[in-house]
Amino acid sequence: MPDRLPARAIALVVLLTAIWGGSYTMVKLGFRDLPVFGSLFLRVVVASALLFLYSRLAGVPVVYGRRARRFLLAGGAAFCWTMALFYLGAARTTAGRASILFNTQPFFTLLLLPLFVPAERLTTRRLGGTVLAFTGIVLVFADRLPGQASLVGDAFVLLGTLGWSAATILVKTMPREVHSASVILWSAAVAMPVMGVLTLMLEPDAPWRLSPLAVGSVLYLGAVAAAFSFAVFNWLIRSYSAVRVNAFVFLSPVFGVLIGWALLGEPLSLLQVAGALAVAGGIHVVNSAA
Repeated sequence: MPDRLPARAIALVVLLTAIWGGSYTMVKLGFRDLPVFGSLFLRVVVASALLFLYSRLAGVPVVYGRRARRFLLAGGAAFCWTMALFYLGAARTTAGRASILFNTQPFFTLLLLPLFVPAERLTTRRLGGTVLAFTGIVLVFADRLPGQASLVGDAFVLLGTLGWSAATILVKTMPREVHSASVILWSAAVAMPVMGVLTLMLEPDAPWRLSPLAVGSVLYLGAVAAAFSFAVFNWLIRSYSAVRVNAFVFLSPVFGVLIGWALLGEPLSLLQVAGALAVAGGIHVVNSAA
């Protein structure tokens, strides 16, 4: 396994974090016209359809042996946990707080992954770089923390990160014959009936308005932020150090701030600039030689 990330891998993971940075806003926008679990249901329907089509065209296997199926089903369960709790939390807290809490995932992965993959050892340098990057995230959103938010929503988002960490560890330990696209296809396929049942049971009277905004939100989240980006992310953490790749996740909320500034006219403060520099510094520390 390469000790450092090559330029191609760095470019890919930075692109993915930019996509994810925009997803927090898209989730919130989707709630204007769609119920929480209904929005998530449509997202996994789109992701499942696109990934199944890709698998058939590219000759990627969809059915695997018993051992691989156990990993894939476990990954699907972790995905359901992650997305359901994140959507519930995002509906009850601000996008800024959700970004901070959801991106604590690398902390859990950093602590838990060495128990399953001894080669991913926890070094002082990696821990220090991760702490520096997370400090940058707190600085970026410090002026947004006092905003209107629910502690219950914050708790849901934070609990969702445990599922993301579990999914990351499963991908890293999954049999090599399982294609990266299959991981997301199975996760979305497992989530589809679960989210369908949840929206029927918990949101029977919620309005469904397939406005251009709602459709755009679903397509962005299902096609770009799920089908494309998570498949590429799974390939990256299987091909390179999961800890080094995960360090770039801290860029996601930074991109969220920049996208909000460019498209919505949100102000950029000196505190946010300092936070962005801290994030970049933390990533450099984690991705440099141990």
